[in-house]
Amino acid sequence: MNDFQKSVIEQLSRHTRIWIVGGAVRNQVLGLESPDMDLVCGLSPEEVQDILREQGFSVRIIGRHFSTASIFTEGSKVDVVQAEELEKDAQRRDFTINAIYQDPVSGEFYDPMEGRKDLEAKILKACGKPDERFREDPVRILRMVKFAVKFSLEIDPDTWEQATDHLSFLSSTSRERITAELAGILVLAEAEKAVRMLDRIGYWDMYLPELARLKGLEQNQYHSLDVWEHTMAVFRNTPEDLYLRLAGLFHDSGKWEVASRECHVSGTLKFADQNYSLEGFKIVGTRGPRELEYKLKSFIGKKIRILGARLDQYPEIVQFKKVIDGEPTNFGLIYVENGKRHFLMHEAASARLLADVLKRYTFSMFFDGVGKKQEQNLIKLVENHMQATLVFMPEFRGEFAKRSFKNRAAELVWKVCWDGRNFELKNIHDFLIIWKADYQAGKLHTTTQNSIFERIFAELIAVALWQKENLMQLDWKLFRQYAMQQGLSGWSLGTFKDLVRKKAMEEMKLELNHTFLKKVYWEFKNL
Repeated sequence: MNDFQKSVIEQLSRHTRIWIVGGAVRNQVLGLESPDMDLVCGLSPEEVQDILREQGFSVRIIGRHFSTASIFTEGSKVDVVQAEELEKDAQRRDFTINAIYQDPVSGEFYDPMEGRKDLEAKILKACGKPDERFREDPVRILRMVKFAVKFSLEIDPDTWEQATDHLSFLSSTSRERITAELAGILVLAEAEKAVRMLDRIGYWDMYLPELARLKGLEQNQYHSLDVWEHTMAVFRNTPEDLYLRLAGLFHDSGKWEVASRECHVSGTLKFADQNYSLEGFKIVGTRGPRELEYKLKSFIGKKIRILGARLDQYPEIVQFKKVIDGEPTNFGLIYVENGKRHFLMHEAASARLLADVLKRYTFSMFFDGVGKKQEQNLIKLVENHMQATLVFMPEFRGEFAKRSFKNRAAELVWKVCWDGRNFELKNIHDFLIIWKADYQAGKLHTTTQNSIFERIFAELIAVALWQKENLMQLDWKLFRQYAMQQGLSGWSLGTFKDLVRKKAMEEMKLELNHTFLKKVYWEFKNL
């Protein structure tokens, strides 16, 4: 009990008998600290407010039906409710372990629901009739999961059954309260257990099918786990940080949308309504908006055969890979024997799904810094989570790379850390944590690959530190002279400057000399 809590109790004890209840008592029994405290007494919230305000406390009355007087100080809170009879008060509380009362003066316990007995037996049980408790407040279902995992408790069968039966009641609960409980669940030391418990109770199926449908989604031959189990492994590898846990949980959520299998499609290529098609299958690209124009336009009206990937969930769509030489003899679609399993562009699909999920919750309230800005950073993190693997694929495969290792590293760091106004060093920290969690989740790697990974990991950190340190050291004097010579002003001047900054950091070049500026200007003119 801290000094603030003692002071509140001391003031109120002069007017009525006080009982501590809820998490503070539960945690004391378990030998744990509790920054917040719940009190019950015979005074009304208004009386509590009057008494404590006279002593200089900041008090707010919260709630309509069961009003609570809340007293705040930095890092601690005390909630006071009125209760004429402790037994009746206990019956309306959520779980027996939270319905233990203690007199702060004498230390006497009052335990009408036998919560201490349940704590000792490691059982989590609803007070009274579980169905009534969950109807009163469906958020207790999420609290049940949190308490069971946090304190390693077995859930009473009747309590579990009624929680499952009343899961739909959560739809009428404010998203702020639901998000608050989920935020607490996702940062638990053993949060994976809680995520799996939420799965068993049916929460993901009912409220976040984007996660539930990953179960059983088969991956390619390089993965030993399906997408759900891989997600759990990544989630398990992330630290106890809500932002990173959400990134781990949703990083591959888009794989369901884009899961595909290699196939051959043969027929006469058609083009109508800005779409290419073969034998009724819509052909789509994965490498930019003009890919199909370059690769297929010359074949319109001709008989061709392509190698593609047919989407599992949208079987009328085939992702284009390449045109196969020679005129086809049979028309239609056939799967490639032992063909590859693909999840092309799953990062972008995952980012889109996450953006939609974030609109249904209020996780930004729990992020450090500017919450909405962090939401955008989180979406960007998920969208870019494969970039290091793709950029350094030549190293992992032992192949020749056209561009230097250093330049590719610098380009990736700039892409991750620069937000258009500021260089966010934290972004590379988060990016590397998710990349490492993903790298270690399910795939088997050789000793050589692991050494390469560690080298890349260290290089990205070193480059990020260099860019952070040297970004403000750029000398713009020659730039201004050069820009004036080219007649640049307004938007064109700003755009050119942004490109010069980007290229300087990507090439790790501090001297903005005439040769460098001329090269960048040529690129600027061809944007």
